[in-house]
Amino acid sequence: MARTHILRPAPISNKKANYLEVLTAQESLLNAQLSEAMNMYKGAQAVIALYIALGGATK
Repeated sequence: MARTHILRPAPISNKKANYLEVLTAQESLLNAQLSEAMNMYKGAQAVIALYIALGGATK
């Protein structure tokens, strides 16, 4: 998750996005980033569970 995405206004063109479209795109990006973070978290949990299952957490 080292990449940062920033939505910037597109260059001036004949077709402009309205503000709602920009907000919707930003919301979609945020949801994708949250999903990526959750997947990374679940992956880390799985590695920890494997480590424990293999006896790596003995006291």
